[in-house]
Amino acid sequence: MSSALLESRFFRIIVFTVVQALLSTLIALLAGLPAAFFTARRKFFFRDFLLSLSSIPFCIPSLLVALGYVSFFGNAGALNRLIMHITGAAEPPVTFLYSLAGIVICQGFYNFPLIMSTVSGSWERLSSTEADAARLLGASSIKVFRTITFWQLLPSMVSACIPVFLYCFFSFMIVLLFGSVGTTTLEVEIWQLAKVNLDFSGALKLGAAETALALFFVFNYTAIEQKASSLRGISFKSAQKLRCRINKKEKLPAALFFSAVFIFFLCPLFSIIVKGFSSRQSLSSFTFSNFLHLFSNTGFLKAVHWTLITAFFTGILCTVTAFFYALLLRFFDPKEKHFVFRVIPIIPLALSSVVVGVIITMTVRRGTFVTLIIAQTFLYWPVAFRQIYSDLQKIPQSTIEAARILSRTPLDLISKIYFPVLKKALLRSAGFCFAISAGDSTLPLVLAIPHFDTLSLYTYRLAGTYKFNEACASGVVLGLLCGLIYWGAKKLKAK
Repeated sequence: MSSALLESRFFRIIVFTVVQALLSTLIALLAGLPAAFFTARRKFFFRDFLLSLSSIPFCIPSLLVALGYVSFFGNAGALNRLIMHITGAAEPPVTFLYSLAGIVICQGFYNFPLIMSTVSGSWERLSSTEADAARLLGASSIKVFRTITFWQLLPSMVSACIPVFLYCFFSFMIVLLFGSVGTTTLEVEIWQLAKVNLDFSGALKLGAAETALALFFVFNYTAIEQKASSLRGISFKSAQKLRCRINKKEKLPAALFFSAVFIFFLCPLFSIIVKGFSSRQSLSSFTFSNFLHLFSNTGFLKAVHWTLITAFFTGILCTVTAFFYALLLRFFDPKEKHFVFRVIPIIPLALSSVVVGVIITMTVRRGTFVTLIIAQTFLYWPVAFRQIYSDLQKIPQSTIEAARILSRTPLDLISKIYFPVLKKALLRSAGFCFAISAGDSTLPLVLAIPHFDTLSLYTYRLAGTYKFNEACASGVVLGLLCGLIYWGAKKLKAK
């Protein structure tokens, strides 16, 4: 293949990656904004449940969401089987899944809770003074939103959209399962070049382009987030937390919105559970046979064993790294003026799991259990850092200065001041990183460690061999593990 053709193909892949990330983010925004409005301004029965969905993108791995979409929207999925049974159709009528539409719908609805939670919090604290004045002057509700509310919420909307865009930009597992011919992203192409074609030069070339683009978005995200925080300090002083019930004009849009969330978000997740407890012949036949077969399989038990060990050490190392970097930052840059100190925790956001895995493979040739933990620690410690540093900032500088004078060694300051105050944040961070590590199927797949399986990788391999019922049963176990650890960690709120 000539160099011109390669460069042209690489350019098309870059364009497709950016386009699918933008479209996915747009769908997440279109679903997230109505959700933010209803949770911030309206009272309804499922409000708390809808807000609780904001934890799903963090504690449910993308592999399970992809598996849920296959189970519900796939050619042999629950929806197609139901429609074919009712209409008598010979071919599955719902075929959007294995295309660009399937990728962006799956990613968009998977990430809409992130936008909902961020924008809802801002909307709830938003001052209604300007909007009330505009209504008194005769402006309609739509015009008030378009000319006032939208611009007040814009910083939080952009701040929420950029992380969603980055997630979709680094999309791997969903594209790997749904992508058809010509629909490949940078992540999938880098993996195929390095692991299938052994073209490490081409993989590095694409990886460099991907990282450069991601750095551009990450630095813009940081700047926007800082600007948004300063705007919140001015605009959100007079909060209005009064909520009213959904009125007659809003009932139809609310019904359409909740129906879309039910079909494209809840049904795929629920179908994983249904298919995990059903036989291959019929979804209506309840059985434990899939779980009994899994737990009698030594490969599955080994995967659970390695998942627990890998996630445990990753959680500990991420927390320790974040803890000491937070102390370093508080000691040398308490007023947050030095750009270098601030940029280090955001660099891993611009590096994908596939790129890191390929670099490790080129360096050590064969991945190991230790290299997997090191790679996950490098990628995930900023998650722990944000948790720890936000609590560390609550300690008054006067308290720290007094403790330095009274402490004989720096260890006294850590053991008597920092550690007691940050104890819950440390446990919370370790839990979050544990859940992320347990749900990671990309790095174990890219590193291809001999005689090594994690639960997420085991689930992916079951799905790859079309054992969807067993894959869903394994996914239920994985989802329970990640969800329980994440929600348990989330309960540890610092006073």
